[in-house]
Amino acid sequence: MKRPASSADLTQSSASDITSELRQKPSVKGKGQRGPRVNRQIRIPEVLLIDETGASLGVVPIEEALNRTWEKALDLVEVSPNENPPVCKMVDYGKLKYQEKKKRTVAKSGGGELKELGLSMKIGDHDLETKVNQAKKFLERGFKVRFNLLLRGREKAYHDTLAQGLLSRIVAMLAEEGIVDSRSKGLVGNRLFVIITASKRKGPKQGAATDAKTKSENTSSDREADSPNKEREAS
Repeated sequence: MKRPASSADLTQSSASDITSELRQKPSVKGKGQRGPRVNRQIRIPEVLLIDETGASLGVVPIEEALNRTWEKALDLVEVSPNENPPVCKMVDYGKLKYQEKKKRTVAKSGGGELKELGLSMKIGDHDLETKVNQAKKFLERGFKVRFNLLLRGREKAYHDTLAQGLLSRIVAMLAEEGIVDSRSKGLVGNRLFVIITASKRKGPKQGAATDAKTKSENTSSDREADSPNKEREAS
């Protein structure tokens, strides 16, 4: 009489089947997903492969392109999907996404590093002075400063009087250090804002450069988290 399969046998068999399936089954790009197709999202038989230096490696099967890319601990990204065959390049996708995000942030702030300070209509004179002093230090170091004024409930009815008056008071307190770069004329959601830039732009001082370096180091782990390397490991 044949011995029935034990739970250990079933577990081992199931794990083997799942691993095999993951290696063969490509990832499917969701309808709402933006950006280029990466790694197993690329579902075409052949690609024109470009290495990380920009050199062409010729037309190769997709599996070969993936394997050669992963051997270098990089990601395969489809950079020209409309070409025949499509062009794919070896890149560090996590680093690429981080650089694109940083460019968008700089562009949104008008070309300079942006610091944000929040406040409410109930802020006291001492707290307001503290916020303004913070802004002065940022401006001296080459940053732009955005004040976000949060309005709650009935406070919204006074957005064009008392609330705008509070922002005007802040602008006046910073008159020697900065000028208005932009300012909301009306409510943006439940907020008003004003962006102050330094009166005399001499470029970021050493403090801002140091902050940028520290920020880059602190976000290195974030870049690794953005990379699809985990997908490769699962494959």
